[in-house]
Amino acid sequence: MNNILENIAVIIKREYPKKFKTKLEFAAAADVEETTIRRVLKGEQNLSIKLLQQICNAIDIKLSDLFKEIGY
Repeated sequence: MNNILENIAVIIKREYPKKFKTKLEFAAAADVEETTIRRVLKGEQNLSIKLLQQICNAIDIKLSDLFKEIGY
């Protein structure tokens, strides 16, 4: 499971700075706490589909594209 979380984290780490200057801005856009974003970026946060969709919406990535990129 952690491998999936780490792979998702790599993509999010790559994409969020293209749109946001800080993790706080990113968290606000995703409508989650900054601590949640920090855990996601470390691959430590289990992700519900809802949370993952909020994050994908904030960084303008389709959920299906994210899954394709990690091989699912």
